[in-house]
Amino acid sequence: MIYLYNAHIYHNAKFDAQLSGLLIDKDRIVKLCFNNDKVSHNWEKINLNGAYVYPGFIDAHTHCFSGGLYLSGIDLSECTSIKEVLEHISNSLKNNQQYIFAWRFDEEKIAEKRFPNRQELNSVCPDRPLLLRRIDGHSCVLNSKARAIIPGLKSSNEILIAEDNDRAVNWLQDNLSEAEIIEAYKNAAQAALKGGFTTVHTMIGDAQMSNQHYKLVRDHLNEFPVSFELYPQSFNIRDALELGAKRIGGCILADGSIGSHTAAMTLPYKDKNTRGILYHNDEFWQEFVAQAHKEHLQVAVHCIGDAAIHQINSAYATQDREEVKELRDELIHCEVTPDSLIQEIAKSGAVAVMQPAFDLLWGGNSGLYSERLGDRYKIMNRFQSLSRQGISICSSSDWYVTDMNIAMSLYALIHHHNPQEKLEPIEAIKSYTENNSWLNHTEDSLGIIEEGYIADLSVMDTDFTKLFDWNKVRTLLIIKDGNIVYDDR
Repeated sequence: MIYLYNAHIYHNAKFDAQLSGLLIDKDRIVKLCFNNDKVSHNWEKINLNGAYVYPGFIDAHTHCFSGGLYLSGIDLSECTSIKEVLEHISNSLKNNQQYIFAWRFDEEKIAEKRFPNRQELNSVCPDRPLLLRRIDGHSCVLNSKARAIIPGLKSSNEILIAEDNDRAVNWLQDNLSEAEIIEAYKNAAQAALKGGFTTVHTMIGDAQMSNQHYKLVRDHLNEFPVSFELYPQSFNIRDALELGAKRIGGCILADGSIGSHTAAMTLPYKDKNTRGILYHNDEFWQEFVAQAHKEHLQVAVHCIGDAAIHQINSAYATQDREEVKELRDELIHCEVTPDSLIQEIAKSGAVAVMQPAFDLLWGGNSGLYSERLGDRYKIMNRFQSLSRQGISICSSSDWYVTDMNIAMSLYALIHHHNPQEKLEPIEAIKSYTENNSWLNHTEDSLGIIEEGYIADLSVMDTDFTKLFDWNKVRTLLIIKDGNIVYDDR
């Protein structure tokens, strides 16, 4: 048995000064040890030197395949001009790469306020397929080599959105080997551990009818140091059932993104004469949700704009409310929510799966959301308003879009641009522990530190219930199923 001691242990939503240690046997917490309890000399003792022990943090929505793959790609997040983009791509090319992925491109940071064009991409990468993807994943550009080999592209525009964006990304990813796929998930697992997570919900599928490499990853789950909770990200209910899934969806798209002007809004964007895109009609979603519920599958759908959120929530509302609550159907992102829409969500019983870092990065009166939507930035990412109406808030990173970094995410929740929408530290921590365990129907074994619960623990150097600088926080130790899987003490 392993005895963890000399630590601050987060128990019953606080650090209990009388709780002096935890005893772990195999994969379970078997004893909460208080100050007067005797310590056996037979226990293996681990001195945590005053660190802070939390229930294992859980990220409720990620794209680990893309994120893990892109870790060996070209990160453009620091580029501020087209010249820098092209130089960075040119300097980062490796001889052994068959396909080149450049990611985290944000034209709002670029002096020219545009994407590089095809000719510019050809000038630095003429001989291998290159895909450059916007930070939100909802638009991309290709060089000529990639354009020539990817079949089925319908638009002649250089910037691909909607179906063409998905088709380009998925074609390149589908042509990777099984070894490359598994390596991407191993990269993702290491990123999760460093970021403080023990469990990660991740999407696998092309958001159409293919669940891609779901079976491959499912059959290798015991090889990873974190728990991957898999979402068959497609509309293929029959295949999801054959794969043994208990849910369907993820980023199956009701709309696009605000950055790409494709999130579906009831009113036009401030900076462009469009209301975005609803990718399917109401009847499509109602039938899909009904069929999934017949098979007792939890449903998760990407919806960002208020028109899309209303559409998906209305599809949930056609089902029995108790069934929606039991299955824990998800509104992924759930960003633009006027008061009336929050009331609708409360009535349907749906769950809001949201990304705190979106507000940190793009919120406020001078951020991207204000630029795109004007004053509607004030009714975005409304964690507190949703919570006050009894709507369950489950938090996530949407990695690769933002980092899997628990400190950054908790900071974003606690220091929301709109003070009326911030969460108190205890609520923020709960949204990454108890709530996310509940979302996965594992609340009887995960999400809190308690006797009999699985020994998943995130050991940090910081007390998140007090003021902290998220840039300076370190993950010290991750314990998964009672085993140390990450140690940076």
